[in-house]
Amino acid sequence: MNPKITKKISYFAPIGLALYWLILLKASAMPESKEGFILQSGYIKYLLGWIGIFLLSVGIAYVHYKWVFLKIVYHYSPAIRYLWSSWVSVLVWLIFELLQFRTGHFGGYIDENILVSLLVLILILLVAYIGDYIRTKQLQTKLLQSKSEADLHALKAQINPHFLFNVLNTVYNQASLEESPNTADMILKISDLLRFSIEEAPKNKIPLEKEISFLQNYIDLQKTRLPKSPKIELDFHWEIPANTCVISPMLLMPLAENAFRYGFSLSHPCYIRLSAILEQQTLKFSIENSNFAVGREGLGTGLKQVQERLKLEYNNQNEFHIQKNDKTFSVQLKLNLGN
Repeated sequence: MNPKITKKISYFAPIGLALYWLILLKASAMPESKEGFILQSGYIKYLLGWIGIFLLSVGIAYVHYKWVFLKIVYHYSPAIRYLWSSWVSVLVWLIFELLQFRTGHFGGYIDENILVSLLVLILILLVAYIGDYIRTKQLQTKLLQSKSEADLHALKAQINPHFLFNVLNTVYNQASLEESPNTADMILKISDLLRFSIEEAPKNKIPLEKEISFLQNYIDLQKTRLPKSPKIELDFHWEIPANTCVISPMLLMPLAENAFRYGFSLSHPCYIRLSAILEQQTLKFSIENSNFAVGREGLGTGLKQVQERLKLEYNNQNEFHIQKNDKTFSVQLKLNLGN
């Protein structure tokens, strides 16, 4: 959908509604027959009418919040967000027409129905924003609880990092003395991965270059364990120029880990194709692999964690799509790192 077209529609919708009301108000001010509007007999019918309007407003407010507000307001595409004012205009017009029907389209009630329509609209919008505030608070509470649990698990499983670094350095020096450059390089990469997980992972944001470097080290280690075979295709494309962008640490790791875990077979042709491109503070990350996950447990856990983190940490600043079938599995992530 073209954003320019939807933007114009978003301007014309409320203007059209206002003109429609002005025409009706002008018509209601003109002299007319004295037959007028036959009032509903009895206070009970009158009260039931307002109760019905209130219940209908509450129902519309709930549907509006669940099926419209969350789908449009937090949508990444400007073309979709521009439809917001058009939807609100149509909504208040429908409420107004219901009130007009209730009062028999009598001209003397047009101004009252306009006022009530606006008040009902305010109620609907308030329900949406209050509901969204509560939802956000619940997500924040859930995130804090998850962080506390993760911190507790980290404390329980904590090993003195200096001891591990010293051991790795010793093994690295020994491998260098024995002229085993591949082994020495693997140990160095393991040391870098460990240092990253201890020093960088607990931070809220880290430079994008560090995240990419961590991912490259992980991929290099995974490649060393794979046999050299024409049946295995590995294609990694990086376009990450020097920048000042920051990203949540280890956000991309589960995507690569999932590909290496479920994308390989020793008896069938298989592949992994990864692309990471940074364009104007927008990271375009995609990974596609052959799919051998049928009957294997654990698929989806890492991806669900990534989706939850994107929702909590980046809200409406990302696009995340998964496509899969019996033979292939692919993930596309478009992440705005400008804020």
